[in-house]
Amino acid sequence: MTKTEKNKSINKLVYRFAEKLGYDVDMSEIDVMFISPDGNMDNDIQYRRSTQDVYDANWSSEKTKSDVEELEQYIKILNTLSDEVLEGLVNMVD
Repeated sequence: MTKTEKNKSINKLVYRFAEKLGYDVDMSEIDVMFISPDGNMDNDIQYRRSTQDVYDANWSSEKTKSDVEELEQYIKILNTLSDEVLEGLVNMVD
């Protein structure tokens, strides 16, 4: 698996995880937005695909801050997995 393929696989899994947390995934911008289920834009999460970083507003809710922490931990775990395991996970969510 090339680095690009690995990044795409991780991104795909992160999108699915955000959906499990209740967010809608909006890929219409350069960075991906995870749209908050409560409809409050202050609670949206920005995801930078190239660096696999997540950002929330300083004034976002405690739930959003908690979700950002979960996403960060999930991304760290995904980056430690072997290519074979990562590929298997992607195949499971397709």
